[in-house]
Order: sequence, then C-alpha cells, then structure tokens
Amino acid sequence: MDAGDLAATHRLAQQMSWPHRLEDCAQLFGLGAGTVAVDAAGDTIGVGMRWSFGSDAGTIGMVLVAPERQGRGIGRALMTALIAESGPRALMLNATAEGQGLYEKLGFVPIGFVRQHQARLVERAATPPVPSVPLRRAVPADHAALCALDASVFGADRSALISRLLATGQAWLVDRAARPAGFAILRAVGRGMMIGPIVAPGEDEAIALVAAAAKAAQPGVLRVDIPAHAERLGGWLTAAGLPAIDTVTTMLRGSWPATQQEPQRFGLALQALG
Repeated sequence: MDAGDLAATHRLAQQMSWPHRLEDCAQLFGLGAGTVAVDAAGDTIGVGMRWSFGSDAGTIGMVLVAPERQGRGIGRALMTALIAESGPRALMLNATAEGQGLYEKLGFVPIGFVRQHQARLVERAATPPVPSVPLRRAVPADHAALCALDASVFGADRSALISRLLATGQAWLVDRAARPAGFAILRAVGRGMMIGPIVAPGEDEAIALVAAAAKAAQPGVLRVDIPAHAERLGGWLTAAGLPAIDTVTTMLRGSWPATQQEPQRFGLALQALG
C-alpha cells in the first residue's frame, strides 16, 4: 500500500458502511503499513493494514474486500500477507462475527470482547452521577507520562500513536500528587467524535474521565469502545444516552507482552489499533 491507495481504501470502507473518513484512512496508514489486492485490470478490490509497536507486538485491522468479490479467498490472502509482514510479533485484532472464523483458521484465538457504545447527541442532556475524582486538562509537559501510562496497560510502546492523538485532540488526566494516574483523549473520527484510549486506576476514575470528555464533545455522534470487563463504565454510558450498539471479539495470535495490574485499559484508541 502507498498513499495513492488511500482513496480506494476509503471507497471500500464506504461500501462496507464503515465510518472512516479519508483523513482517518490517511492517519491510520501514516502510523503503519498496508497491503492491497488488485484484479487483472489493476483495480483495488481489497486492502488490509497492520501496525507494529516495537519488536514484540502489533495489531491488524482495516481488512476490507469489495462486497462483490467476497468469498473468493481475497481476505485470507490479505491476512496471510499481513501476518508474514509482521514478522515474529504477537498480533491482536478485533473481529466481526463474519471474520472470526477466518481468523481462527489463521491461528488467532478469542481472548475477550469489546462493546461499541455510540449515539448521536443532539443536545446536552443531564448525565448520571459522576464520581468525585481530581482531574485536569493535559498539557504538553504531560505527554511523555501519558505515553508511559498507555504502554503499561497495552504492553507495548505506542508513543507515536498517542502523540498523534494528543496533537489532534483534547486530553484529560487523573491528577494524583501532581502526577498523571490515568487519562482519556477526545478527538474527531468517523462520523463524529470518539473518546479513547482510556487508561485509569479504576472504574470511578474511568467514568470521571469519560464524563469530562463527553461534556466537551461537539453535538453529533459520540463513540466509546470499551472492553467487556468495564461493566460499570458501560452502565454509566448507557444511562448517559450512549448504549452499546455492537460487540466485536478481541483475538490474539502469539504471546502478548505482559501488562501491569494497575492502571487498567478502559477504552480503545480504535478497534484497529487496540
């Protein structure tokens, strides 16, 4: 894949009713690499992307095949290429029900679920009670600490990703003894805005971070993708008018690097990126 393939990637995403804007596709490609499938006429009929985080871990996503070409082994060919290009890294992805069977055949095993909470917020509604947690807006001097927090819960250094999100979005952090203990980032993506990643010592802090970010979100679609274990956060989101509209299966191939017990990851940056 090169920059000239981004328009075709965006077109395929639209054909599959995925929310990605052209600029979202460009940002994802800028952080990783990709593979394209072309037919005899040279037309792009499938794409897939991968992201490497150090030498031990990576993710795969944005695997798209033109609807009229599905069922012909193109998705398997793309996945096989992406796995090979990732080298010995452990790989994570979030699978739709349609893709899970293929990924299992390629060595991925289910390890959990992610629930997509989303709604179009037309006007400010009263939010459910929010735990009292010391928060403040992040400033550039906090960025290294936020990258370190993310690495501790993800298991690999994603500084390039976190720095990019901080540059284009707004961030809030849990302030404990003048040190960041968790954070959440709000930025424009897809059909509106998204909160993530979310890193926090516990669900009280996660709820407070999400509430602060949601209060600052522009009217329109707001999305938060959370792991299944975040049940209280999920309940708060539902009560705030952001119900779960979809569930995907998190799958792993290989041994993922160890993560810390605290803080924890309560929200994804994006399903493709983990």
